[in-house]
Amino acid sequence: MRLVIDATGAELGGIHTYARHLISAWRRTTDDDLHVLTPANGIEGVDPNGLHLYPVPARPPALLRRPVAQTRLVSRLVDDLSPDAVLAAHPATTLLHPGVPLVVVVHDLRHELRPAQFSRVRRLSRALAYERSYRLADGFVAISQRTLDDLHRLHPATASRRASVVHHGADHADGWSDVAPHGSAVTFAHHSNKNLDLVLDAWSMLPGAPPLRVLGVAPERRPGLEAELRRRRLLHVEPAPYLSDEEFEAALAGASAIVFPSDFEGFGLPIVEGMRRGVPVVIGPDAACLEVAGGHAFAMTAFTASELARATLDALASSEAQREAARAYAERFTWERSVTATRLLLASVSSAARGPG
Repeated sequence: MRLVIDATGAELGGIHTYARHLISAWRRTTDDDLHVLTPANGIEGVDPNGLHLYPVPARPPALLRRPVAQTRLVSRLVDDLSPDAVLAAHPATTLLHPGVPLVVVVHDLRHELRPAQFSRVRRLSRALAYERSYRLADGFVAISQRTLDDLHRLHPATASRRASVVHHGADHADGWSDVAPHGSAVTFAHHSNKNLDLVLDAWSMLPGAPPLRVLGVAPERRPGLEAELRRRRLLHVEPAPYLSDEEFEAALAGASAIVFPSDFEGFGLPIVEGMRRGVPVVIGPDAACLEVAGGHAFAMTAFTASELARATLDALASSEAQREAARAYAERFTWERSVTATRLLLASVSSAARGPG
C-alpha cells in the first residue's frame, strides 16, 4: 500500500505522541510505501529510515499559511505518486479533496462540547478546519467509541461514511527506563479539563495525603499556584514544569498513583501507560476514560472532591493482584494493533472508491 500521511500538526502533545508511535510502528511492521508530511522541524522520535518525509514550512502567520502549504504538498504528492489513500493524522489537513480516498483521524470534539475550555480564536480555527475535513473525508478513524459517537451526533452526515474505532497503543511505555518508585502521586495541569482545582480540594481533605507532583505547570501559572498551595498549606504538593520525555516517563513510571480526573478525553493515554507500568490510576466518570480503563482504574462516581479522595485512597491501597490484572488488560493496547486496524479501514475505503472489479 502506498500512502500519504499528513502529520503536519504533530508538533506537541497528544497529536505528536500519536503520530510518532503510529508511524514508527507502521514502518516497523509493514512494507508500505509511506510519504509523511511533518512539521517544519520533523517529528521528534521518528526514525526517518524507510520513510519519505516532507517538512511543511510554517511562515507566520502559520494559522493561515500552513493549511495552504499542506494543501499544495498533498496535491503534488497525489499527482506524483498516485497513492492508495491519504491519511490525515489530525482534522486540520488539506483544504481540498486530494482526488484519492481521504481518511481523517478524529481525536476529540472537546471544542464543541466544552467550549469554555478554549479561547475564541482556538474554537473558531478548530471549527473551520475540522468541519471542512468532516465534509471532505471518505472515512474516519476515531480514537475511542466516545469520539465516534460524538462525531455522529454532532455531525450527522458523517455517519454515512466508513469509520473505525482504533485505540492508541501503549507498548511504548515498555521501553521506558526502569526507575525506583519515588513515592509521589502525579497529576496534570497543562489543560483545564485535567481539573487541578478538584485535585487540590481532594488533597486538602485526604488523611495522610501522599506527596503529589503536578506536571505541566506553565511558567506564568507557577507563582499563582505556589501561592495557592501555601494558602491551603499543601506543602507536600510540588508544581513541576513541562518535562523532557525522559523526565515525564520517570515521573509516571515511579508514581504511587496517577490521578487523572479529567472531565473530557478523546482517549486518555496516561491511563493505559500507567497500567502497563503497574501504577494504579484514578479517573473521573468521563466516557472515554471509562471506556479505555475497562474497569481496571479506580473511578470516581461524580466530579466531587470527596469522590476523588475516596478513589485515590482505593488506588493507594490497591493489591498486587489488582495492579497485575490492570497490567494484563493494558497489554492489548499495542501500536501494531492500531496500525492493523487503520490499514483495514484504509483498504476498505480505497476498495469502495475503486468500485466493483
